[in-house]
Amino acid sequence: MAKPRLAKVNFTKFFWTHISHPTELETNQLAHLFKFQPADLKEILPPVQRPKLVERDNYIFMILLYPLYDRSTRKIHPVEVDFLIGQDFLISSSSEEYAPISGFFNHFKKETEKKDSKNLPVSAVELLFELLQKLEQYCLPMSIHISNDIDKVENEVFASTAKEETINEVLRIKTNIVNFRKSMNRHTRVLQHLIGKISGKFSSFTADKFKDLVYDTEDLWEMLENYQDTIEAIHDSQLSLLNYRSNATMQIFTIFTSIIFSLELAIGLISLFTDESLLFYGDLRGVLAVSGALALIWILMVFYFKKKRWL
Repeated sequence: MAKPRLAKVNFTKFFWTHISHPTELETNQLAHLFKFQPADLKEILPPVQRPKLVERDNYIFMILLYPLYDRSTRKIHPVEVDFLIGQDFLISSSSEEYAPISGFFNHFKKETEKKDSKNLPVSAVELLFELLQKLEQYCLPMSIHISNDIDKVENEVFASTAKEETINEVLRIKTNIVNFRKSMNRHTRVLQHLIGKISGKFSSFTADKFKDLVYDTEDLWEMLENYQDTIEAIHDSQLSLLNYRSNATMQIFTIFTSIIFSLELAIGLISLFTDESLLFYGDLRGVLAVSGALALIWILMVFYFKKKRWL
């Protein structure tokens, strides 16, 4: 029978338990060990939930989303991270393996095994602050990478050698920004809500520290808004350039077709004068009259095309 995967790190006055990709096996174990609300434990399980914060009698339940970059597909998607914070415990879970949390957890696991370990958090809420700070720092390089992608694709869009891959790249960046924004949406509101709850529930910790996280989150959100506006402008410019190049191609095709048509018309007129079976055989005036009428029609068509700016 499978066993619950509840990894645990013991500190002096509290402990930290983390679960990657939780199942009912883990939530049932949590229900057995703690007096958590069944509704909270249910929201830890898939599918991904929206960010929220709920205060219970002896703990705070919080859900946040964070971006994860898949190197194989070069796409960003949101990962749900859940927090259950009490006086002597912090329980976290992620909807899938999330490197910043796993790395942070393993770091403290090694540090707590040392006899002379220093700079360890003294409370669960202090550890929560450090963990949220670590997750925030994890997002910054990702945002810089998006900025670099935007600069690169902007040069490609305005280059005369732009190909279909550039169109796909613009769409990929747009999707990544949308998913990044989806991940960071409501972070500021949830963190501000958390500050108020911490002040009343954890008086030993200065809640003002969390205000820096709020400011960092707001800065990151503004960056994402700027990225979205930029990539939208690039996409619009790309469509305009594609339309312009398509129209230029059609103009060349139209001119080429007109030349072919003129040659066929000239051949047809010559045959009117030389072919014995035709009406204007040997009648130069008749041929010239027909030619003049056709030439007039052709001139009127050219004038109309120029007026419509098709030529």
